[in-house]
Amino acid sequence: MEIRTDLFLGDCKEMLKKVPDNSVDLIVTSPPYADQRKGTYGGIHPDKYVQWFLPITKELLRVLKPTGTFILNIKEKVVEGERSTYVMELILEMRKQGWLWTEEFIWHKKNCYPGKWPNRFRDAWERLLPFNKDKKIHMYQDAVMVPMSDWKKSRFKNLNTSIPNAAKQAA
Repeated sequence: MEIRTDLFLGDCKEMLKKVPDNSVDLIVTSPPYADQRKGTYGGIHPDKYVQWFLPITKELLRVLKPTGTFILNIKEKVVEGERSTYVMELILEMRKQGWLWTEEFIWHKKNCYPGKWPNRFRDAWERLLPFNKDKKIHMYQDAVMVPMSDWKKSRFKNLNTSIPNAAKQAA
């Protein structure tokens, strides 16, 4: 099997125009979150984020192979103690473009320290949202499975017998 890797450096709005239709197997991106990195990206207000990002997802949909996957790493901005809804709104609009929202993974940040806010913890996770064009995708679950440790012996020892007993007690 030949693995080909092409890297493009530049603004994705311009670089995606150079990529042929249905030619990419995997796209992973962590775009600037709403109102973040103003000095680098200019910052996008949460109310304008979806309309700003949709032209990009339209091009990503064009270049992705039918069996490919697009993974979006993103998290909502918190303003005055409340999470913005721009990520949920983006998901809904991407579905209207033809994307299938097929899964959700969590990136757990194990080295996260406590936050400074009185009403919430510091975010120790971010979403990884896989999208596809087609339901027939390649998924290699065996390649990422981790063997269970010996605790499973005690944990699952009485699994079959405990369910009927619990049902009898509830009756």
